[in-house]
Amino acid sequence: MAARRPSYRWAVVAALGVVLGVSVGISFYGVSVYLEALTRGPGAFSLATVSAGTSAFLLVSGVAGLGVAALLERVDVRWVLAGGALLAAGALLALGSVATPAGLVLAYAALGVGFAATGTIPASTLITRWFPERPAVAMSLAFTGLPVGGAVLTPAIAALVRSLGVAGAAPWLAGAYVVGIVPVAVAVLRSPPGTAAGAADDGGEGVRAALRTPWFWLATTGLMLGMLGQVGALSHLFNAVTERLDAVAAAAAVSTMALASLAGRVLGSALLGRVRLTAAAALLLGLQCAATLGIAAAPSLAAVVVSTVAFGLTVGNMQVLHPLLVAERFGARHYGRILALSNLGVSCGMAFGPLLVGAVRTGTGAYLWAMAAAAAAAGFGGLLVLLLLRVTRRAPAPVLDAVRT
Repeated sequence: MAARRPSYRWAVVAALGVVLGVSVGISFYGVSVYLEALTRGPGAFSLATVSAGTSAFLLVSGVAGLGVAALLERVDVRWVLAGGALLAAGALLALGSVATPAGLVLAYAALGVGFAATGTIPASTLITRWFPERPAVAMSLAFTGLPVGGAVLTPAIAALVRSLGVAGAAPWLAGAYVVGIVPVAVAVLRSPPGTAAGAADDGGEGVRAALRTPWFWLATTGLMLGMLGQVGALSHLFNAVTERLDAVAAAAAVSTMALASLAGRVLGSALLGRVRLTAAAALLLGLQCAATLGIAAAPSLAAVVVSTVAFGLTVGNMQVLHPLLVAERFGARHYGRILALSNLGVSCGMAFGPLLVGAVRTGTGAYLWAMAAAAAAAGFGGLLVLLLLRVTRRAPAPVLDAVRT
């Protein structure tokens, strides 16, 4: 493998793109499909119960990321991914047969653990090992699997669930999770030669040292607020546009957002390695704020399309900026653990975003104010990220200099 390392590591990037597409498509994006199906028909759960399950999925995935990061320092990444895929498959099977609210929340929580073990933490950790000097381009390309998985798998999952119901679709989804991840992980994914179960010693700061930096808390809080606004707006996008215009405009908004997200991810793969990441994150959060307000107040279909294009461009890049910022600032040695701690805070924002937007909509009776709350969260998050430009001190040179070139 050492002799073919220059080409082999790009095979790792491609394989991680497949893993992320399957993982995110069936779990993260699939959650919204399961929500709708589980709240209708015989034996349906209440919307509050399924929403609690969705929040449990996001919160547990954030907490489980801490364990996944620790495990990656001791266990081959292939077995972490394979075990996570099997656990997620079991959770999907349980989701198809649960009969009580408690069982539903537990199934969603187990799915969150499986998602954490097959998602961005193992993927970005492995990339920083293979690309200690140029993580930006590789991570951007691998993370293209996120919007592709959502765009390709979500319609297929929706059609399957409509045809068979959650109970009938669950075995197929569980099988797809295993078949789509385990063979790829076992056959292709491994750490580079000379890297044991732990990450390479490149002078990265320790976890406790990272937690003592203002940078860590500003970045985590800013990105948490940004993802709170993003996921909150996304989860209510269809309903918000329907309320202001109609269902046709809402469908156009969702489709436009998905396409723009994919386009933004492709564009980001070319640009993120050439710009200052902190400034890019602040700019994207500002654009997200403006686009969310545009969606809330759009007077016509054309205005909706323009706003959702801008919003989609931010969705396509905010997911990859978080791990890149952590890699740039702290290096690779303790990268997984530091990212997992920061990701826990960001996951809390993602979990409470839909609740915030829903609560404001209920309280005010209009999505205008609810989406404005999501926009305000993104705007404030952008201001906090801007402060990073003042507190950032020089990161490990090989990582920082290569990201900027």
